[in-house]
Order: sequence, then C-alpha cells, then structure tokens
Amino acid sequence: MKIWMVSREYAGIAEAGGVKNVVCSLSEALARLGHDVVCFIPYYGCVTPQSLGTFKQNELSAAVESAGERYLISYSTGFLNGVKIILVGAQCFWAKQNVYTYCAADRQIFPDCKIGEGYADQHLMNTVFEKAILAFGEEYCSKNDSPDIIHCHDACAAALPAIISCNKKNSFSKTKYVVTIHNAGPYYHHEFKDIGEAEFYTGLSREVLEKAKNGDRVEPYLLASLYGVLTTVSPDYAKELSDPKNQNTDGLSQIIAQKKIPIVGITNGFDLARYEPGDVEASRLPFEFNPEQLDLAGKYKTRELFLEKVAGRDAPEIIGMPRYSYLDNEGRVFFAYHGRLVRQKGILALLEAAREFLKKVPEARLIINGQGEEALSDQCAAFANENRGRVVFWRGYEKAMSRLFTAAADFALMPSDFEPCGTEDFIAQIFGTIPVAHATGGLKKIVNGKTGFLYEPNTPERLASVMVDLAQKKLKNAKCFDKIIREGAKRLRSVYSWKTVVKEQYERLYWELMFGPAE
Repeated sequence: MKIWMVSREYAGIAEAGGVKNVVCSLSEALARLGHDVVCFIPYYGCVTPQSLGTFKQNELSAAVESAGERYLISYSTGFLNGVKIILVGAQCFWAKQNVYTYCAADRQIFPDCKIGEGYADQHLMNTVFEKAILAFGEEYCSKNDSPDIIHCHDACAAALPAIISCNKKNSFSKTKYVVTIHNAGPYYHHEFKDIGEAEFYTGLSREVLEKAKNGDRVEPYLLASLYGVLTTVSPDYAKELSDPKNQNTDGLSQIIAQKKIPIVGITNGFDLARYEPGDVEASRLPFEFNPEQLDLAGKYKTRELFLEKVAGRDAPEIIGMPRYSYLDNEGRVFFAYHGRLVRQKGILALLEAAREFLKKVPEARLIINGQGEEALSDQCAAFANENRGRVVFWRGYEKAMSRLFTAAADFALMPSDFEPCGTEDFIAQIFGTIPVAHATGGLKKIVNGKTGFLYEPNTPERLASVMVDLAQKKLKNAKCFDKIIREGAKRLRSVYSWKTVVKEQYERLYWELMFGPAE
C-alpha cells in the first residue's frame, strides 16, 4: 500500500508529546512490512535535517491561500529508517522554534510571547500545512498513482480529508482517510471559534462547516468524520469518547454519541528496541537487566547509583533541570511519577495522597519529575522541600534522566483523570517497575493484579490506601511482586510490539477501507 502520514511532530525530527513516538513507530513498522510510507511534517525553525540521509532541500515548490493571503511552500525530502520524510516549508513554520507552544528561543522573533502558550497563529499553521499537502498531491498524483491511505494525526491535521474532498480538482478520488484522535481533552481540539473563522482559514463552505459544529465552534474531528474513519489510541478510550456522560472532551463526546459516529480503538504499540534494558545503548541506563527473566540485579545497581550520584544530598545538579530536595539513605520502597505536570494527570490528587501515605510508611520515598503548568510545578517543588530526604522533584525533562527515575523505582504512579492510551505504563513495565494507575482509558490495558494495579475512584484517599497497601507488602516480602514484574514485561513484548499491532490492527483496517470487510 501507498500510505501518507500527516503529523505536526515526529520522533527525532520535531518532538513535543507522545504523538511523535506513535507516528514514527507506526510509520517505521509499516515500512518494515513492505509498504510505501511517506510522512509529511512542517519544516520548523528547530528542525535539523542531518539525520535524514540524502536530504534534498526545496525539491518542489507550490503556493496556497489561507486567511486571505498567499503563502509560498517548499518541499524538502529525506529518508529515515525506511520512511520518506517530506518537510513542508513555509514562513509560519520557519519562524517557530517549537512545535505547538512558544519557547525561550522564540523570543528572538516574538519578544512579547508567553512561554508555554500555544502559537497565536495556530489555525494558520494547521491550514497552510493541510493545504500544502493538497497542493503536493495534485502535482504528485498527476504523474503517479494516488496514495491508498492518508492517515492524519490529531486535530491539527484533522481538517485535511475535508479540504481535499471538497476541492474541485480532487486528485485523490480513490484515497481513503484515517484520522487518529490522540487526545480529545480540552485544549487539544484546535477548534475554530465559529463558522466565520473556519471559513476564513479553510475556504470550506458553510454547508460543510455547519455539520461539524460543537455549539458555535467548528471541530476538526467532526469535519474528519464526514470524509474518513476516526480512530483513537485504545478501545477503552474509544468507548469513553462515545459516552454522552463523558465530561472530559468539552462537549465532543455528546455530539459523537448523538450522531452515532463510529470510532475504532487501536491500542498504541511500544517500540521495545528503543528501551531494551538488556542493551545500555538503547535503554540509556547504566546497567543491563532483564525483567522477563527476573534478572533484576542491574535494576537495583541502577537504583544505588541513582541514590548516590543523582538524588543524594550532595549529588550535582542536572543542567537545565532544577532539583528540589533530595533522598536520604533510609528508603526501602520507592514510588515515582514521571510525566507532564498538567491537571489531566492528577497531580494535585497525587500530592495529597502522598502526604497521607508518607505519614503511614516512614520507609517510603517518592520521586517526581516533569514539566508543564507553572503553578503545579511550584506545588511539587514546595512539597519536596517540605519532605526533605523523602521526596525529590526535578523540574524539566531529559530523556536519559526520565528513564533513570522510572527504572530506579519499585512502583510508577499514573493518577490521570483521563488517559487516551498512556506510554508510561509500558516504560515502567519494560524497566521492571510496576504501574499503579487510575482505571481510565488506555490505562485499562494494565491487567489488575497481573501486570500492574488499577484503582478507582480517582481520589487522594483511594490512591493513598493503595500506595500504603503495596508498600507494606513490599516491605514485608521484597519478592512478593516478582510474578507481576515478569508478566508485565512478557505481555508487553508479546501483545504490544508495534509489529504485532500493525499486522493485526492497522493493516486490517487499511485493507478493509480499500476493499471492504473480509468475508
């Protein structure tokens, strides 16, 4: 099959959230199975193309219109692990040093910007990107067969099927469309405030835009449902998105339920080779170990090094990651949280639960690492300083360090209010760390009591109770959870490798879209 991927981010090229890993791993797995895969990504100012093999700058050019202006587009190409990468260049991308939000480097061009806020011209960026792919396709399809599948990722690319299908010169008559909802929480919709704004940027007719309204707003995901198939990143999140009682989608679930829009849930795979604990180059950890065989000596040597060289009172600071507090030498059971510091992730519930938990289990220690909302980061810092020796917090992100924090722990905490798929449970399991998660969305792939632990309701009291119970059992018998460690790692490898997910789920979906369900 000829498959085009469309995404605002891609691992190793332009990185922001978890979408980068999904798009990269899915694309590479499809390529390894023999499919012709092309991925379109904006050519941001922060992109360095050195990794893209034989890179051809400005190989093609075009012009598109949006918001009453004409924009010149360039297309540069390269290859990465069997996937053809096309960087879509335009002034609105080159001027940005990040993917979605202003960063410190952006202040050279946007001196008044607020770091962490979304780009003010996000609608223009999305629409120019989508129209640039249409323009490329018109040129490409005049000389080649059109792609069989165009797979768009998240709301920032979700209007593309409508933009292509409503174009009078439609060169994609045989192409089928897939749009994956990676997160339908508030702030992730990239919705237009009203039909006028949507028409201004996209040029789509009011008749079409009227069918995609959520109140006054126009939703790209609802636009996508008119012309393609919606998928999401786990079967349980698909059910939640179709539940009219769901209060975590800013009204989208109620419309999906009312209109009976089908959503296909496919749990993300996991790229084991990038985290393999038996290979220190892949894992970026200091010692090798194998949770599947309960060979955990390297894991505990990793903890010892972590406590001495990274988390100890006199350990040096990590550049770019301020540390608050430290861990003493008296800890015997370790819990960790690594992830974005946003309200969706249940940070306030975690801190409240930890306050009660630490009172009841003096031997327990807590590791926190992340970045996000400034107020939540400040609260994590204050909590760590209030519990010096027992809680440590690093503000920021660094890939190797984030892995070290998880691998050093016995349990990894995931108190998210909602979670489309989740990858932190996978990362924990491959490193022999047991996930403890609120039973929501994609976190339900954890098999309670067999590959980790699920709890509900998502209250501080319930989380504290679970943490106390697990810690006391671990303190009483250090090996009591060995079967769970082994089963978690084994199931991850057998069920959730990207090769398995692609062969059993995505290939089947694509073929059915092209030829209909198998008899």
